[in-house]
Amino acid sequence: MRVVILGNGGHARACLDAWDPASQLEPVGYLAPEPGDVLGLPHLGTDAQLAELMAGGLTAAFVALGSNHLRSQLTSRALAVGFRLVTVLAPTAVVGATAAVGAGSVVMHRAVLGAKARVGEGSIINTGATIDHDCVIGDFVHIAPGVNLAGTVTVHDRAMIGIGASVVPGVTIGADAVVGAGAVVLHDVPAGRTVVGVPAEER
Repeated sequence: MRVVILGNGGHARACLDAWDPASQLEPVGYLAPEPGDVLGLPHLGTDAQLAELMAGGLTAAFVALGSNHLRSQLTSRALAVGFRLVTVLAPTAVVGATAAVGAGSVVMHRAVLGAKARVGEGSIINTGATIDHDCVIGDFVHIAPGVNLAGTVTVHDRAMIGIGASVVPGVTIGADAVVGAGAVVLHDVPAGRTVVGVPAEER
């Protein structure tokens, strides 16, 4: 299946680097306001060309933007035109047999999803992150490199868990919340709040 990439920054390059050549998904070009270095893919225009590409028979897309909010917005545009969102699973990722990953999400190199873990749509499970059993990750979440989520953690939509953070079992991270890099989260984090430190406290 031929796929157009939406985005041309570092996250787009990281996603393409994680692309499994055995997946039968073929990136054929990218859309972005300006040309950039997207590992040799051609620049096909901007998101204003989505309808034109759809009319030309290109019906699958992957939104490769690091910002949770921008990724959500551009995903909505692509879906409104009729694009199907693909899921990217790096060949070195470990996805449990009972885990599930939603459309438009990416699971990067060496990330692990445990038994019955659930990842929503448009989310990023970044390099080396571990999502243990029965975790629930919402839509357009970013789990940064090296994050460790113990079992039964819930992360709501558009939350950001910073690089190297750890979350103990059963904790809930609210929508749009931010957990700082290296934080150790022992208690629930309300929606829209930012916590940092060891143990994590609201800033």
